[in-house]
Amino acid sequence: MPRIASIPAALVCGVAALVCAAPEAGADAADDCMPPPPGLVQDLYDWIGANSDYEVAAAKADPPEIIFCIEGEEVPYGAKTTMISPREMGIFDFEERRIYLVAPWRVEVPRDVGVLLHELVHDVQFLNRDWPCPGATEIEAYKLYEDWLAEQGVEIELNWLMIYMWSRCPRDIHPD
Repeated sequence: MPRIASIPAALVCGVAALVCAAPEAGADAADDCMPPPPGLVQDLYDWIGANSDYEVAAAKADPPEIIFCIEGEEVPYGAKTTMISPREMGIFDFEERRIYLVAPWRVEVPRDVGVLLHELVHDVQFLNRDWPCPGATEIEAYKLYEDWLAEQGVEIELNWLMIYMWSRCPRDIHPD
């Protein structure tokens, strides 16, 4: 289990709607989503391994559980629950190795697959090294997300200032 200094409940490792475009239309409920084919998850891990310094064999051998949820739903997150906000498209629960994909999610929509890739990056990050806080993983995960989408011919604009803010760990401000 990775060591994490502080786990703020509000800071979940997930893809937020930082893309400056409206989401594609799709299913209305998580029940209408088809799970990603196992080959896709393996291919995305291969891409992560080829485009980063991370070892992906352990993740490929035992991928995390993938669950669909909807906006406004409360989902287990570690020992607590978190509510899926309108800005979230996916969340990675690093304690349980569980990915929540927010419906609508469709395998034929590159941005949706990019969300899965982003969450798989988090899985690989936590399997490979210790992090001072969950948010510290975000800049790298978003960069890989952006690179993968560019390879698919999808241009996006990310709010890098917001991503930077999410990636900062809470500081211990108490004097000695």
